[in-house]
Amino acid sequence: MAVKEIDQKTRDEIEQLVYELFDKIDKTGTNSGYYRDLFTKMDNKEFYKFLERRLPFRFHQDAFKIEPKMYDIVDGFKLIDVPLVEKVNLPHVYKNADGTPVKSKDCLVIYIHIKRMKQMISKKNNASMRIEKRDMRTGLLSQEDKAAKETDREFESLASYGLDNTLDEFRTIKADAMEASSAMLATILDKGSVSQEDYTVTKHDSLGRNMLNVYLTGACIHSNLIDEQYMTPLTAKNKRKKIERL
Repeated sequence: MAVKEIDQKTRDEIEQLVYELFDKIDKTGTNSGYYRDLFTKMDNKEFYKFLERRLPFRFHQDAFKIEPKMYDIVDGFKLIDVPLVEKVNLPHVYKNADGTPVKSKDCLVIYIHIKRMKQMISKKNNASMRIEKRDMRTGLLSQEDKAAKETDREFESLASYGLDNTLDEFRTIKADAMEASSAMLATILDKGSVSQEDYTVTKHDSLGRNMLNVYLTGACIHSNLIDEQYMTPLTAKNKRKKIERL
């Protein structure tokens, strides 16, 4: 298959737009200079092939040297005529007195090229058949029981869609809340189904949170991850027993 070629006039227009855009965002000229050097080594066929790549242009950032300010980014979006704010319609959140969905205020638009929710369905939908092999420090499944896990990106997607119950399920009973998970499994064996009302997730029911609290305590740093009134759950439990005996 022959490689397509771009005419010189179109290439010049594309290059000029790229240079202007990066100069709006990067006042040091480092990014535009990088692409100038890169393009001078390409003929028109190579240039066309470069543009066919997925996300061919990337911003090169250097801490404390190349760090665009928000107004620089706004200028860049104005140049390519891309809106930064839009009226967002969330019918499950914003409704008038008649129950009709209304538009919210202007909201910042974030462009994400990867559809995270689609990835959860197509790639992260496998479940472990057994859950015995588990890292008891973090609660993660290990060895042959290991399966796909959700990242913070998936959780952000769930939160943005308002799927709070689904988010809670993934972060508790399907994660490292072992007590609640045991209650869930027992209910399923007994009833054949389970709902959120059938189990309770306590503050200390998280292996990962307990592990982090141990590290913080060892470093003489107090946190309220699981501690109550500057006491660990075990200390608080023993104190309540002593009070009851008295």
